[in-house]
Amino acid sequence: MKPLLRIAPLATIVVVIASLSFMLSAACKKTKSVQITDFEKHPIYKNYKFSNDEKVIEIGVPTPWSTVNHIVEVMKRDEAFKRELKKIGYAVRFYPFMKGPDINYFMKKGLLEGSIIGDMPTLEIASEGRINIMSVFNKGSVSLVSRDIYRIKDLKGKKVAYPYGSIAHYYLLKILSENGMSENDIRHVPMDTGDILNAIRDKKIDAFNTFEPTATIYTKIDPTLHAIHRSFSSYAFFNMRKDYGEKNREAVKALISAQIRAIIWLKESDKNLNTASNWMADESAKIVQIPLGKYIKELNSISAEDISGNTDIRSIAPGPELLLQGGDISKEFEFLKTIGFIPKDRKWEDIIRHFDARTALDVIKNIKTAEPAKVVQ
Repeated sequence: MKPLLRIAPLATIVVVIASLSFMLSAACKKTKSVQITDFEKHPIYKNYKFSNDEKVIEIGVPTPWSTVNHIVEVMKRDEAFKRELKKIGYAVRFYPFMKGPDINYFMKKGLLEGSIIGDMPTLEIASEGRINIMSVFNKGSVSLVSRDIYRIKDLKGKKVAYPYGSIAHYYLLKILSENGMSENDIRHVPMDTGDILNAIRDKKIDAFNTFEPTATIYTKIDPTLHAIHRSFSSYAFFNMRKDYGEKNREAVKALISAQIRAIIWLKESDKNLNTASNWMADESAKIVQIPLGKYIKELNSISAEDISGNTDIRSIAPGPELLLQGGDISKEFEFLKTIGFIPKDRKWEDIIRHFDARTALDVIKNIKTAEPAKVVQ
């Protein structure tokens, strides 16, 4: 029997960054994985059969990603969501991807209608005018991990890895600045997250900064590793391709409603969270080799921390406070301009117009309450 989900009734940082130069040292170069022109030949993505039916909404989601994947897995099993979609003649499919830039490629090709991706890839594709940002999907974290280093200041002269141009890259520079250091005090090693564990085991790097839950799971796989610092301010955004979202507003509202119900359901009990962690681990196994199923306790803990930051459902609407000039998101935008990921002539005002708070606020205002959550396996 398919799980039946009924949802409970709806309940009711800006960090000042010290002067920081974001110019990268000459050693910082983009890493190679799958070239952008080869994404449709990717060993996993080449098997995705995208629909030409406009009423089939296909959404890309990076995995593994704490709480984002939890929320999506609950949405998949939300019977109210399925009924609402059927009523208006739509269906939704979620596709797992390895990272946000990969998803952006398929968004630009018109093969995906939506994405749930992080701050940096969202800002990049928004700077091209291709999307509208419909909701704040989650607020998560990145962690700085090492074997022999315990203090930020002891990173001086050490080789530190991070995914280039990512939120982990941004927060590494921010952490250095907050501890009286500059980017020139470390040796930069841009590297994909999937390569980081072997690199530190082989002593090719001394530390790494990357996303959760991968950072924590790596410390469990190799107990000689430990976290030095955790940054809890990275965002996930739900985006729709601009041309599609503006024509299919009711379907977008149904997606946001399902997001809200999923958050409420996850917050309702530890049992629900544990169930979603198992769903997430099973889904992640389709695309990554990290054995998440062995670390459900850790997934529960990380997600519980993330969910505690979503105490006010109204915060999913990307409102004025989030979009302040000089706030976290606008500083990330300036960072991406500095490293060449966004053209230097783009202005913050160009990005703000792509954040749509109105739709989420309308959903929040009109969402119907339901019976207490119940999942039947």
